[in-house]
Amino acid sequence: MRNPKTIAGLIAAGALLVVLGILIGQMIPTIGEVRREMSLTPTPEPGWPDTVLAVTRDPSLPTAPPVMRTGMTGQNVKDLQSRLYTLGYYTVEIDGQYGLATKEAVIAFQRRNGLDADGIVGEATRRVLFSAEAKPNAAPETEEPAE
Repeated sequence: MRNPKTIAGLIAAGALLVVLGILIGQMIPTIGEVRREMSLTPTPEPGWPDTVLAVTRDPSLPTAPPVMRTGMTGQNVKDLQSRLYTLGYYTVEIDGQYGLATKEAVIAFQRRNGLDADGIVGEATRRVLFSAEAKPNAAPETEEPAE
């Protein structure tokens, strides 16, 4: 004859398996119903701009260029420096590092073009900078030698 504790353990394990099977059988339809309801529920519209519930942008739309400021590096900064060089505001090596020389060139450009001169390249500065309306740096006026 077998050990009574082993038999009791097997009976308890069997009972647990039966209960677990019943619970899983009831949960599967519930999970399916929840998934169906979630697919029918629209994403809530935010109550006001910049809330936690803001709707995610459409990933197929183009990404807005970043706001550029001191400390940034990379190809966007090289493009900025190149454009400022072409317009006569930036006169040092194009290195892709937004340092003091780049900031000063941006400020000079912003002043010459009637923009808020903060040294930060945001949407308004970028729009003018890369347009045909961008005013080049005025050449410094030279005084005639006195005779």
